[in-house]
Amino acid sequence: MDKPVTIKDIAREVGVGNTTVSAVLGHSPSRHVRVSEATRARILEAAQVMKYRRNGLARSFRNQKTDVLGVYTTQGYLSPHVVFSSQIIGGLHRGCYKHSKDLLLHSITSSRPVEEVYAELGDGRVDGLVLYASPTDPVVRLLADSTLPVVAIVDAVAGLPSVVADDVGGSEQMAAYLAGKGHQRVLYISGSDTLVSAVRRRQGFLEAATTLGLEVTVFQPSVHHEKLTEVDLEWLDLPRSERPTVVVCWNDMTAYNLLECCRLRGLRVPEDIAVAGFDGLPLSQPTHWRLTTLRAPWVEVAEAAIDLLMRRLGGEEVPLETILPVEFMLGETA
Repeated sequence: MDKPVTIKDIAREVGVGNTTVSAVLGHSPSRHVRVSEATRARILEAAQVMKYRRNGLARSFRNQKTDVLGVYTTQGYLSPHVVFSSQIIGGLHRGCYKHSKDLLLHSITSSRPVEEVYAELGDGRVDGLVLYASPTDPVVRLLADSTLPVVAIVDAVAGLPSVVADDVGGSEQMAAYLAGKGHQRVLYISGSDTLVSAVRRRQGFLEAATTLGLEVTVFQPSVHHEKLTEVDLEWLDLPRSERPTVVVCWNDMTAYNLLECCRLRGLRVPEDIAVAGFDGLPLSQPTHWRLTTLRAPWVEVAEAAIDLLMRRLGGEEVPLETILPVEFMLGETA
């Protein structure tokens, strides 16, 4: 492979100094160097013929910025095939496009030492960072105490500006709707306590349900994923008089998994048991049901995080928490 053409190569070809070439090609303010139009034209022609490319790393070093914003997550990798992840990526990219920035998705395995991961995130390749991670992750605490501008999304992080959906307000809406439908026995399937969003959804629902006189049992699967096991579902085999009349799932994927389990057992939804979710994500595959749920604006959350990060980079003070409203979506399952 041929070596990259440098400013020195062009200067040698044209017969001028390095400073003159640097001024014409935009590497230093041209007002400090007088260059005739004829010389400027010769330099530009030589640069084109020799296929000169600017050194982005060198320019970033001089300007002390890269025009690149990074994303770091401890929630697995952001797969474009997962609807939630694709909305987050789309929102981040839309925000970067609006501000003429590039987006870097960091790929960092969990097996690497914390200090090594932290050093990579702060090594200067990004001007700021969007963080989607559990607050319990040790890297998060290091980032919160660093000088690198960081904005958290989805799950709020204490001490860091965070952009989240209205987990509490949405859960209160759901409790009020179910009480209005006459439900009294509720099973709430919760997410992991390591996720601030899961905790807030559960607490918001429980407090509203208590005020409304609903009887709520909280169930937290031993393995925190959307696939419920047969042990998790033993209550479905109880007599109708002993079963909950409605199950509220902390996210849609858990709700859709539960709906399939009900179908396989021959249970009618919502006649035999009602089901509700949270997130309002469009499904990549057809389903038998139109879920009653709450739509969280994940594209807008991610885009707002980029806006907030740009304000931080501009030296502005920003709010510690930005909460975007959710929308109640009436389906056929509750």
